[in-house]
Amino acid sequence: MKNTSTAVRATMFLIFLILPLGELYAQSGGATEDEVKQMVQKQFERMYQKGVENLSDRIVVSGGVKPFAVVTDTGDKTKAIRIKQAEEMPADVALEVLRRSLIALVKKGKIGATAIFYTADNPNKEANAEKVLVVEMEHIFGPTLAQLVPFTIKDGKARFGDQVVVDMEKQIFNIKVDEEAAE
Repeated sequence: MKNTSTAVRATMFLIFLILPLGELYAQSGGATEDEVKQMVQKQFERMYQKGVENLSDRIVVSGGVKPFAVVTDTGDKTKAIRIKQAEEMPADVALEVLRRSLIALVKKGKIGATAIFYTADNPNKEANAEKVLVVEMEHIFGPTLAQLVPFTIKDGKARFGDQVVVDMEKQIFNIKVDEEAAE
């Protein structure tokens, strides 16, 4: 997966371009703005790497993956989250269940960053790749982006194309602080 390190570097470069950083955190004396940027970058990179490792075998076997997440908790530990029942659900339903579960964890103060991984049909009908790997990354300090990577399965290996990084609306960290935790 030589493309992985290039993709990670490109993603991290774009993060710097779209970061509306957590100035409140920096102003509160917790860290400088540069320290916050570096922390966010490292967390996104760790989540991305863990997610790619988690899906590489699955994507070859089935041609896609059911939605799963990689999160960074408030103790700066990165872990993969899979919902066992989601494996049996249609992909769109599994994605919604996963998002709601992550929102519940955010409301409980358990996580500070998320990366949701799933595959979808390639929106570019003129492309050679029929599928794309979608990685939606969000951080409690504000950065939010979606990465689309076209892929094909050939000779038992996943071959990834050039990624496209786009802005996206917050879906996990768009809650009000005073909302009650959901189940």
